[in-house]
Amino acid sequence: MKKELSNICEIEENFDLKKFNTYKLNSVCDYFAKPKNAQELKELIKYVIDNNIKYFVLGNGSNIILPIHYDGVVIYTRGLNNYKIHDEYVYAESGCMINALAIKVTDMGYSGLDFATGIPGTIGGSIYMNAGCFGSDISNILISAEVFDGKNVIELSNEELKYGYRTSMLKTHKDYIVLSCKLKIEKGNREELKALVTERTNKRIQSQDLSHPSAGSVFRNPEGMSAGKLIDDLGLKGYSVNDAMVSYKHANFIINNNDANQEDVINLINEIKSKVKEEYNVDLILEQEIIKWVTWTHFFYK
Repeated sequence: MKKELSNICEIEENFDLKKFNTYKLNSVCDYFAKPKNAQELKELIKYVIDNNIKYFVLGNGSNIILPIHYDGVVIYTRGLNNYKIHDEYVYAESGCMINALAIKVTDMGYSGLDFATGIPGTIGGSIYMNAGCFGSDISNILISAEVFDGKNVIELSNEELKYGYRTSMLKTHKDYIVLSCKLKIEKGNREELKALVTERTNKRIQSQDLSHPSAGSVFRNPEGMSAGKLIDDLGLKGYSVNDAMVSYKHANFIINNNDANQEDVINLINEIKSKVKEEYNVDLILEQEIIKWVTWTHFFYK
């Protein structure tokens, strides 16, 4: 299969994914595909679908828990990193890092993306899960997104993406792969925006454990509640399963304290869920996604 895939884009076999997930979990995939543009990505998606080959789409590797071994093709989108800034919108491909784009746009004196300056994901992943912070999210600025379903390129409006809290219709339409998007911006006060970004960056540094590998917030906030506070009130900061540990800085963060594996992280997640359910009768919903290595196809952005 490597030869056929190599005719489409760059392919590596038996690829080590440890540096490609923010938990820094040991993980290997059979094939690692690196399309360098939208055309190669479309050809690759069409090929794996037509040949019933298992795959998932990987951006920055945040917000996911990779398996020890993925017996399929991991499609890495960071090569799709073109963007163009206009007066009223930004065009960006799915592999662009949203935080880098946000810093660039904000530094030029445009508001709209300033909330995203600390989000460690790609545009594609942010659109997929409606990434957000500081009271805003991608749904507030997305004009439209181009997706590919294996046959056709489809332009979806903000309304058609059916956004909700950390979710979109893309989570139930796994066949739609984000290619690019348009994001709404507007001219603002450059110095005020830079000060706001600095303030938020400092807040992030003070409140989040950025010194250890993690994948950001583990659970969604229940309506009217804070998942972090529920976990903190149970005294679970520092609680661990082997080297997977609840961060002392932010109770809704699980960190890799040295050499945690997938089982450690998932067991800790389940223990936290169980304790919160027992004490508060609240069912925490996982914000991160577990990439499975079972036989069915699993698609994922992040």
